[in-house]
Amino acid sequence: MTTTVLIVDDEAPLLKNLRGYLSSLDGKFRVLTATTAEDGLELVTNGGPLDVLVTDVRLPGMDGIELIRRARTVKPALPIVVMSAFGTEALKRQAKSEGALTFLEKPVDIEQFQHVLEDAASSGAGWSGRIGGLDIFDIAQLLAISGRRLGVRVTFKDFSGVLGFENGQLIHAATGNLQGEDAFFEMVRWAGGTFEELPDATPLRPNVSLPLSQLMIEAARRRDEAEHKAEHEARTSPTAAVGSSSGGMEQPAARPGALASERGQHDTKEERHMAIKDLLQEFTGIEGFKGVAVFTAQGEMLESEVVGKYDIKSAGMYANNALLNAQKATDQMGVGRGNLVQVRAPQANVLMRCLNEATDFATTKAGKAHFHVIVVMDPEGNTGMASMIIDKVAAKIADELR
Repeated sequence: MTTTVLIVDDEAPLLKNLRGYLSSLDGKFRVLTATTAEDGLELVTNGGPLDVLVTDVRLPGMDGIELIRRARTVKPALPIVVMSAFGTEALKRQAKSEGALTFLEKPVDIEQFQHVLEDAASSGAGWSGRIGGLDIFDIAQLLAISGRRLGVRVTFKDFSGVLGFENGQLIHAATGNLQGEDAFFEMVRWAGGTFEELPDATPLRPNVSLPLSQLMIEAARRRDEAEHKAEHEARTSPTAAVGSSSGGMEQPAARPGALASERGQHDTKEERHMAIKDLLQEFTGIEGFKGVAVFTAQGEMLESEVVGKYDIKSAGMYANNALLNAQKATDQMGVGRGNLVQVRAPQANVLMRCLNEATDFATTKAGKAHFHVIVVMDPEGNTGMASMIIDKVAAKIADELR
């Protein structure tokens, strides 16, 4: 059975890569694409049978949220997948109840993308206005990503509140007698609910002064504190001493920020290097791949994977310098710290990716990952696919090097 998928995104190379991959799967997918929400809505309305809609949030003209709302009016049962480069780990959690909305963070893992489409097509669950497994923490980020000025009323059990957004920031929050940041932190505790967009004319008096990024960090900190407190109370309560049927106590799941041994990371240098070596294998299947290597910020090569006799070590050392200079330049330009540089040359394309968790681009701090991934491709190689994979692999390497 063929699944018809519509992908709406203004990045033409991404559309080409996703369409090419899905079309190569022995007729499993029929792929439609659009670079604007307006064209996407036209295909939803008049393009014939459709099994899944995939859309970015930020689009020229009409944004992805408005597309979702209008598409659901035309086809109420249409399953919808949202993807964006501006998401977070919280937004990637799939909804667990009715009205499920699946969120994918860019760069998209193409194999995961395939599975998500298959699951969405078989479930028949789409956007229905119910937050489901997404909570206020998630929804606030999703609405901010749109960049629109809008207000939403959120209802959870007997509670109700209003959030207002403008230019990617939360500007207003209110629930009960609480206003501003206090109202937002209270609403973040709600585990679900429903939401509705308020009319454009609804006044939203600004009462939030902190940037949304700081609000999210503080909200996450408070949530972690509450979870740790609950875990502690569960361990120290009288019932905690009662073992399970197997005679042992149930262990809490590993949490973000836990010790490496709790997360199951590799403890020895040799194990870490072997794990990194395995991760680099993901590049070898890309068309036009020549070599990839991981370097310290000082230029020492940690691991590599090459095709033939290509001198990836020398290429990486020069690329390290180019990447550092590019980061310095973007920092001086005042546009933020650059982390990905692509150089086109007559005999190769070189992608240079820096992952540095320290605040200073030129600094390495204990407990923080700081390394460079250098990928070399043939001039006609699939650099779009390489750039998609490089971010995913870099995140996994960081887990090994912290």
